[in-house]
Amino acid sequence: MTDLSILYVDDDDKHRALVAEALELAGHRVTQAATGTTAQALLQQQRYDCVVTDYDMPGITGAAVASEARRLQPHATVCIVSGHSRDHMRDLPTGALLMTKPFSVPLLLDVLSPR
Repeated sequence: MTDLSILYVDDDDKHRALVAEALELAGHRVTQAATGTTAQALLQQQRYDCVVTDYDMPGITGAAVASEARRLQPHATVCIVSGHSRDHMRDLPTGALLMTKPFSVPLLLDVLSPR
């Protein structure tokens, strides 16, 4: 698998740290963001191969982060993770992938891997 640069966004500190650690153990470079605001700033500063964001966060939602990622980094794989059903998320950007929480890291890695 290719070494990927991943932006992982989740307001749940414990969950974010666990997933980031697993992605790093798989050989990837992970930048963590606890808020949508931080994620949007990072998207303007650095190029990522993948952006993974939780949907339900206070302030700026994961859908807004994903939209900004699609606009600024159209080459990146963008994945939104959520415990909500798709019906609850009407503002998903075109081209973003959706994974249901809880998810396994191997499945996430498969989704993020270049084809």
